[in-house]
Amino acid sequence: MPAFWRALLYLGVGLGGVVLFVRTVCQSSPQIGIDEQGAFLLNQGRYERLLFIRANSVQLIAKVDKGQAFLRRVWPKYQVIYRDNVTEDVYRILRSYAAQQILLHRSEMHKSRF
Repeated sequence: MPAFWRALLYLGVGLGGVVLFVRTVCQSSPQIGIDEQGAFLLNQGRYERLLFIRANSVQLIAKVDKGQAFLRRVWPKYQVIYRDNVTEDVYRILRSYAAQQILLHRSEMHKSRF
């Protein structure tokens, strides 16, 4: 491989790495909250509804509700919220809401069986 093409390859890979690094650093972190319709994730200007699956003292696991899209039924997107990522009060409120949502979902599933 000639030196010119090798230098061009290294330059392209280097610029691609710098662009990815800047994008990662400048990308805003997702914000989590609760409103009248439930928990949501504000990620890059998009609101995504969260359906909690598991809650404990260390982490909350939620499935991002994307509606009835075929791909999301086959391959759902999950969001893990660690206790260290949010303040203690916010985590306590989210954990309480998650426990309520999980219990409600289980009771609805139990009712639909009978």
